Amino acid sequence: MKLLLSILLTMATVTTTYHRGEYKTYCDVDIECSQVDVNQALDSLLADFEHNPAHLFQWAFYGTGDQTDKRRQGFTLAYDSVYYDTAGEMLTMNVTTYSPRGKADPMTITADLSDTRRPKGVIPAGPGGVGFSSPRVIVFEVHYPGSLVKSCGAVITLTPADSSDPQAVGVQHLNMETHCRFGWFFNLFISHKMYRNTVEWRFQQFLENMRCTAEHKPLKLIKVELVE
Repeated sequence: MKLLLSILLTMATVTTTYHRGEYKTYCDVDIECSQVDVNQALDSLLADFEHNPAHLFQWAFYGTGDQTDKRRQGFTLAYDSVYYDTAGEMLTMNVTTYSPRGKADPMTITADLSDTRRPKGVIPAGPGGVGFSSPRVIVFEVHYPGSLVKSCGAVITLTPADSSDPQAVGVQHLNMETHCRFGWFFNLFISHKMYRNTVEWRFQQFLENMRCTAEHKPLKLIKVELVE
C-alpha cells in the first residue's frame, strides 16, 4: 500500500482544452521533498533560463526534444544568445529552430518573467522569505514570437507542504498551466491530436524532471503514448 501511494504521488497528470483557437494545458505533480529542495529546483530553472538556457536540456527539459532525442518529433531548437534585464524582469533570446531537413528559422523571443519569491529579479538568500511558507507563482509570458506561434505563456505554482520547518520533508504540490495560440495559417493544420503528440507530453516530462531534481533522484523518461 505504501509503495502504491508513493507511485501515485509521483505521477504527473496532464490535460488539455481547446477553445476559440487557444490550447490550454494543465499539468501537476506531487513532490516528496522539503520546501528548500523544491524552491532550489525552481531557482535553478530561472537561473538557467536567464543565463544558460541550453543547459536546461540536461535536466529540466531532459527528454523533451533536444538534438539527441529520437522523440523530438522533427524539430530542434538552438539558443544563439540570451539577455536578461533584472530591473525590468525582461528576457530576450535569439533562437534558431531547425526542421527535419535542416532548414533554419532564426527568431527573437521576448518574454516577461515574474516570481513572487524574488521581487525585481533578486532571489532571497537562505531558506526564508516568500515561497516557503506561502505559495510561489512564476509567470513566463512570451510576446509575439513569430508566425508559427501567436501567443504563449506558462504559470508555475508551487503550493508548499503545511510545515513551519523549511527543511522538513513533506508533499509539495507543483502545478503548471500553459496557453498557446498558433498563427492563423498553422492553426488550420494543428489538430488536437497533433498537439497532444508533439506538445502535451513534453509538459508532463518537464514536471517529472522537476520532481526528480527536487527529490535528488535520477532523471527518467516518461512513457509516451502517442495518439494514432
